[in-house]
Amino acid sequence: MTPPLIFQALLGLLMTLAVPASLAAFVLAGMKLRNEGGVNYQAGGGFLKWLFWGSLLLTLPGVSAWLVQETVPGAAQLKLGGVSTPYTNGINKVAGDFVDDVLTSHLVPVIGAALVFKAILDQSQGTNPLGSIVTAMFLLGIQGIYKLATGNWLTGGAYSTTELLMNAFNYAAGTISPIVGGLAISAGILAFVQHKQWKSFVASGIGFLCVTGLWALVKSWTGVTI
Repeated sequence: MTPPLIFQALLGLLMTLAVPASLAAFVLAGMKLRNEGGVNYQAGGGFLKWLFWGSLLLTLPGVSAWLVQETVPGAAQLKLGGVSTPYTNGINKVAGDFVDDVLTSHLVPVIGAALVFKAILDQSQGTNPLGSIVTAMFLLGIQGIYKLATGNWLTGGAYSTTELLMNAFNYAAGTISPIVGGLAISAGILAFVQHKQWKSFVASGIGFLCVTGLWALVKSWTGVTI
């Protein structure tokens, strides 16, 4: 039995809105990252939760493919580009334009600028300014993260959500971590020259440079293949 057109149109609207909603979730993840310190995050905190929801919304067709494998009735209708009608096209356009033109193109840069200014205020109060700087860089890079996710990390298979998250981890471990490790070791050398505490910088730098190797070592110990 074919569902009524209005139900098909509403389902197509929700599936289409999943993409801009994922961008909004990534923005909220950045805000939660600052609440959790900026440099580090909590294992069960809001940063990881919003990253997960953003990845899930971005990979709903993959979830649909998994549900089809499990023979769930109606799962095949969960796909992008479904039935559209004039009364849903307007909502879809407004929501998409708000996320693309207002949220990511205008509000996020303002928030990033406010965080950079907050970093200066943190330094003037004698606290670590890195939390605000790292969060600002994350927020300003959301569009780049989205392009990477849709261009390189998104597979479209039944397990696309976990594959997207795993590809994001591999990018962080293989591309970002070596840069952070080099900066940390440079900070350690500078601290050593100035006769300040340098061991923590060097240890952190070595750890960042070895993220990929440590992950491979843990997988070998536990017998996990991903």
